[in-house]
Amino acid sequence: MSLANELLEQARHLARRERRRPRQASLRRSVSAAYYALFHLLVDEATGLLVSRPETRPLFARAFDHGDMKQASRAFANPQPQLAELTGGTPVPPAVQDVAAAFVELHQARHEADYDAERSFTRLESADLVARAAQAFVAWREVRNDPVAKLYLASLLLWKKWDR
Repeated sequence: MSLANELLEQARHLARRERRRPRQASLRRSVSAAYYALFHLLVDEATGLLVSRPETRPLFARAFDHGDMKQASRAFANPQPQLAELTGGTPVPPAVQDVAAAFVELHQARHEADYDAERSFTRLESADLVARAAQAFVAWREVRNDPVAKLYLASLLLWKKWDR
Protein backbone atom coordinates (compact mmCIF):
# COMPACT_ATOMS: atom_id res chain seq x y z
CA MET A 1 0.00 0.00 0.00
CA SER A 2 1.31 3.44 -0.88
CA LEU A 3 1.98 6.13 1.69
CA ALA A 4 -0.86 8.20 0.21
CA ASN A 5 -3.34 5.35 0.73
CA GLU A 6 -2.03 4.65 4.22
CA LEU A 7 -2.48 8.31 5.16
CA LEU A 8 -6.02 8.32 3.81
CA GLU A 9 -6.79 5.19 5.84
CA GLN A 10 -5.26 6.83 8.93
CA ALA A 11 -7.33 9.97 8.36
CA ARG A 12 -10.52 7.86 8.26
CA HIS A 13 -9.51 6.04 11.44
CA LEU A 14 -8.73 9.23 13.34
CA ALA A 15 -11.97 10.93 12.24
CA ARG A 16 -13.99 8.22 13.97
CA ARG A 17 -11.54 7.16 16.68
CA GLU A 18 -13.42 8.18 19.83
CA ARG A 19 -17.06 7.13 19.67
CA ARG A 20 -18.66 9.71 21.91
CA ARG A 21 -16.57 12.78 22.53
CA PRO A 22 -13.92 13.00 19.85
CA ARG A 23 -10.69 14.62 20.93
CA GLN A 24 -9.47 17.65 19.04
CA ALA A 25 -6.10 15.96 18.64
CA SER A 26 -7.72 13.08 16.74
CA LEU A 27 -9.86 15.35 14.57
CA ARG A 28 -6.97 17.71 13.82
CA ARG A 29 -4.61 14.86 12.93
CA SER A 30 -7.36 13.41 10.74
CA VAL A 31 -7.60 16.66 8.78
CA SER A 32 -3.82 16.87 8.50
CA ALA A 33 -3.53 13.24 7.36
CA ALA A 34 -6.25 13.79 4.72
CA TYR A 35 -4.26 16.70 3.27
CA TYR A 36 -0.99 14.79 3.33
CA ALA A 37 -2.66 11.82 1.67
CA LEU A 38 -3.57 13.98 -1.34
CA PHE A 39 -0.21 15.76 -1.24
CA HIS A 40 1.69 12.46 -1.43
CA LEU A 41 -0.62 11.06 -4.10
CA LEU A 42 0.07 14.05 -6.35
CA VAL A 43 3.81 14.17 -5.62
CA ASP A 44 4.12 10.44 -6.32
CA GLU A 45 2.22 10.83 -9.58
CA ALA A 46 4.26 13.86 -10.59
CA THR A 47 7.63 12.30 -9.87
CA GLY A 48 6.53 9.16 -11.69
CA LEU A 49 5.71 11.29 -14.70
CA LEU A 50 8.75 13.58 -14.59
CA VAL A 51 11.54 11.25 -13.41
CA SER A 52 12.29 8.04 -15.26
CA ARG A 53 14.63 6.47 -12.67
CA PRO A 54 12.60 5.32 -9.64
CA GLU A 55 15.61 5.49 -7.33
CA THR A 56 15.95 9.25 -7.88
CA ARG A 57 12.26 10.10 -7.42
CA PRO A 58 12.58 10.72 -3.66
CA LEU A 59 15.19 13.41 -4.37
CA PHE A 60 12.81 15.17 -6.75
CA ALA A 61 9.88 14.73 -4.37
CA ARG A 62 11.64 16.95 -1.85
CA ALA A 63 11.57 19.83 -4.34
CA PHE A 64 7.78 20.21 -4.16
CA ASP A 65 6.67 23.23 -2.16
CA HIS A 66 3.26 23.25 -0.48
CA GLY A 67 2.64 26.93 -1.23
CA ASP A 68 3.61 26.60 -4.90
CA MET A 69 1.38 23.55 -5.20
CA LYS A 70 -1.49 25.50 -3.69
CA GLN A 71 -1.01 28.36 -6.18
CA ALA A 72 -0.91 25.98 -9.15
CA SER A 73 -3.94 24.13 -7.82
CA ARG A 74 -5.84 27.37 -7.38
CA ALA A 75 -5.21 28.19 -11.05
CA PHE A 76 -6.37 24.74 -12.23
CA ALA A 77 -9.37 24.68 -9.87
CA ASN A 78 -10.77 27.89 -11.32
CA PRO A 79 -9.20 28.22 -14.78
CA GLN A 80 -8.81 31.76 -16.05
CA PRO A 81 -8.16 32.70 -19.71
CA GLN A 82 -4.40 33.05 -19.11
CA LEU A 83 -4.21 29.33 -18.24
CA ALA A 84 -5.19 28.58 -21.86
CA GLU A 85 -1.69 29.62 -22.91
CA LEU A 86 -0.26 26.85 -20.77
CA THR A 87 -2.83 24.23 -21.86
CA GLY A 88 -2.69 25.19 -25.53
CA GLY A 89 -6.34 26.16 -25.38
CA THR A 90 -7.43 22.74 -24.13
CA PRO A 91 -10.02 23.11 -21.37
CA VAL A 92 -9.18 21.81 -17.91
CA PRO A 93 -11.23 18.64 -17.34
CA PRO A 94 -13.74 18.86 -14.47
CA ALA A 95 -11.98 16.00 -12.66
CA VAL A 96 -8.68 17.94 -12.69
CA GLN A 97 -10.53 21.00 -11.43
CA ASP A 98 -12.01 18.88 -8.64
CA VAL A 99 -8.64 17.46 -7.57
CA ALA A 100 -7.07 20.91 -7.65
CA ALA A 101 -9.94 22.44 -5.65
CA ALA A 102 -9.68 19.63 -3.10
CA PHE A 103 -5.97 20.32 -2.73
CA VAL A 104 -6.61 24.02 -2.04
CA GLU A 105 -9.40 23.26 0.44
CA LEU A 106 -7.43 20.58 2.27
CA HIS A 107 -4.30 22.74 2.36
CA GLN A 108 -6.23 25.50 4.13
CA ALA A 109 -7.89 23.06 6.53
CA ARG A 110 -4.55 21.42 7.32
CA HIS A 111 -3.04 24.80 8.08
CA GLU A 112 -5.89 25.55 10.49
CA ALA A 113 -5.66 22.10 12.07
CA ASP A 114 -1.92 22.33 12.58
CA TYR A 115 -1.47 25.99 13.50
CA ASP A 116 -4.71 27.60 14.71
CA ALA A 117 -5.01 26.58 18.36
CA GLU A 118 -8.31 28.44 18.69
CA ARG A 119 -9.94 26.53 15.84
CA SER A 120 -12.09 23.56 16.82
CA PHE A 121 -13.14 20.82 14.43
CA THR A 122 -16.29 18.76 14.69
CA ARG A 123 -16.40 15.10 13.80
CA LEU A 124 -18.61 16.00 10.82
CA GLU A 125 -16.10 18.58 9.53
CA SER A 126 -13.25 16.13 9.89
CA ALA A 127 -15.20 13.33 8.19
CA ASP A 128 -16.23 15.68 5.36
CA LEU A 129 -12.61 16.68 4.75
CA VAL A 130 -11.51 13.05 4.73
CA ALA A 131 -14.30 12.29 2.26
CA ARG A 132 -13.12 15.22 0.14
CA ALA A 133 -9.65 13.71 -0.03
CA ALA A 134 -11.10 10.29 -0.90
CA GLN A 135 -13.21 11.89 -3.63
CA ALA A 136 -10.07 13.53 -5.05
CA PHE A 137 -8.35 10.12 -5.15
CA VAL A 138 -11.25 8.74 -7.21
CA ALA A 139 -11.32 11.76 -9.52
CA TRP A 140 -7.57 11.49 -10.02
CA ARG A 141 -7.78 7.83 -11.03
CA GLU A 142 -10.36 8.81 -13.67
CA VAL A 143 -8.31 11.62 -15.20
CA ARG A 144 -4.66 10.78 -14.52
CA ASN A 145 -3.83 9.94 -18.15
CA ASP A 146 -5.35 13.10 -19.61
CA PRO A 147 -2.69 15.46 -21.08
CA VAL A 148 -3.98 18.41 -19.02
CA ALA A 149 -3.82 16.27 -15.87
CA LYS A 150 -0.17 15.59 -16.65
CA LEU A 151 0.38 19.30 -17.20
CA TYR A 152 -1.24 19.93 -13.81
CA LEU A 153 1.25 17.54 -12.21
CA ALA A 154 4.18 19.32 -13.83
CA SER A 155 2.78 22.67 -12.73
CA LEU A 156 2.85 21.53 -9.09
CA LEU A 157 6.64 21.62 -9.32
CA LEU A 158 7.16 24.32 -11.94
CA TRP A 159 4.40 26.84 -11.25
CA LYS A 160 6.71 29.63 -10.09
CA LYS A 161 8.74 29.25 -13.26
CA TRP A 162 5.65 29.29 -15.49
CA ASP A 163 3.57 31.92 -13.72
CA ARG A 164 4.05 35.25 -15.42
